[in-house]
Amino acid sequence: MKIQLIYSYDGSKFQGSQTQPHENGVEDELARALAHVGIFERVISSSRTDKSVHANNQSSSVVCGDHFKDLRRLQDLINRHAHPSIHIKRINLVDDSFQARFDAVARSYRYVIDHGKFDVFGSNYKVFLPKFDTRKANEILRNFIGEHDFSAYMKTGSDTKSPVREIYKAFCYAYKEQTIIVFKANGFLRGQVRLMVANLLKALKQKDSSELIKASLNGRPALTRIPAPAEGLYLNRVFYKFN
Repeated sequence: MKIQLIYSYDGSKFQGSQTQPHENGVEDELARALAHVGIFERVISSSRTDKSVHANNQSSSVVCGDHFKDLRRLQDLINRHAHPSIHIKRINLVDDSFQARFDAVARSYRYVIDHGKFDVFGSNYKVFLPKFDTRKANEILRNFIGEHDFSAYMKTGSDTKSPVREIYKAFCYAYKEQTIIVFKANGFLRGQVRLMVANLLKALKQKDSSELIKASLNGRPALTRIPAPAEGLYLNRVFYKFN
């Protein structure tokens, strides 16, 4: 049978989500935890995240034996070996045809910026920056919404077939001493979210900020090709037709 794992992980402890030659990827650690309970099939994940990027609700699928009937018990057993850097939140029984990556219809990310004093213990999980105008930031972010060619917002060397993506949501809000930036789309290019955040922060300092972002979505270069730090980024949720 096939199961879907919904889990969170601390990206600061890994070299990225994908399995690595040195076996220090999230998938490597998850595979070791699964092997401890007798599951040895390859893990297929919905999204790849870079080094230091975290996840609140990553989605992966794996084939296991039909004898794993008690999914809550299985969850507890896996967590014994996956903790402390990975935590299985839920296990769902899915159809054998389910594919965690290609069946996903949308993904959402959050980027956390703290405006308080720098905290060395929190520096792996958020970015510390001075406070900015969230009203102006939302005006800029609205330009990303819709279907666009995001060639200016992907890392060089990406092997994607098409740079066109549709952004469903792009906004930010204040929470205590933090600003949370939210993106939801049918898919993201490699480095796209961090490049959009970096260009937002750059545009906030420009007078004609919205026009500059619009131009970058119509063939002009982006304001910056240097991505925002990975530490503030979280894969927040993966959406499927059945949820």
